[in-house]
Amino acid sequence: MLKIATKFAPDEPSFALAWRAGFRYGELYLTPEILTKVNAIVKTAQNYPLEYVPHFPNKKVTKTTAQASVDLYKKLDCKAMVIHQPMIDQWGASILEWHPEIRFAVENHKLTEEQFWEWAEKNPGLNLDIEHLWKFTLQDAPLPQVIEFFSKFLDRYADKLNHIHLPGYIPGAEEHRPMYCSRDLMYAVWPLLEKKQYNGLIVSEINKQYQIFQDLRMDALLAVAAKIITQSVNCEVVRVA
Repeated sequence: MLKIATKFAPDEPSFALAWRAGFRYGELYLTPEILTKVNAIVKTAQNYPLEYVPHFPNKKVTKTTAQASVDLYKKLDCKAMVIHQPMIDQWGASILEWHPEIRFAVENHKLTEEQFWEWAEKNPGLNLDIEHLWKFTLQDAPLPQVIEFFSKFLDRYADKLNHIHLPGYIPGAEEHRPMYCSRDLMYAVWPLLEKKQYNGLIVSEINKQYQIFQDLRMDALLAVAAKIITQSVNCEVVRVA
């Protein structure tokens, strides 16, 4: 059952908005400042019983910040931690000392095709950002070429795939738009993940201006519509009122 998620900063209004829009899975945007409030985040999160994945901060990380990230991971019983390559290179060994069972999800960025396959091979667990793949690695190639590449990736590395970023990208448009902005991409990707029995989160990673009820609800309902129309995507996302 595919788990469609949204990404937000862990403050009370954002928790409430994600829940009200219908999401039952969430990725938490974190900074060193946010991670000074782990206990408060956990207390608020317990009011919204989502399945959570934390996104390790991208810069200005200290030992205290890294340990707080692990603490949050444990207290929310997370199944993966999204982390960028420079951060796992710097902090990965320490994090594993503090929590040997942690499941990393290392994100791909501006990689060539050769670098992409090196990224997939060398890291212990992966967060595939499909927007980054399409825009940077495949240089806005036609969608069928992207899906063919994605299918090849799944054949090789589905067992290492712990997380996915899947905003609604279309070549030539801005990044980090809602999923419903690129329905053809969703309808092509979701059945392949269902076939592989992927059980990590699939995150509509969207910019702040789209983090409003209308856009979040549209993304949640898109997954329900896909299940009904195609009969090939089985998405547990919302409880439609």
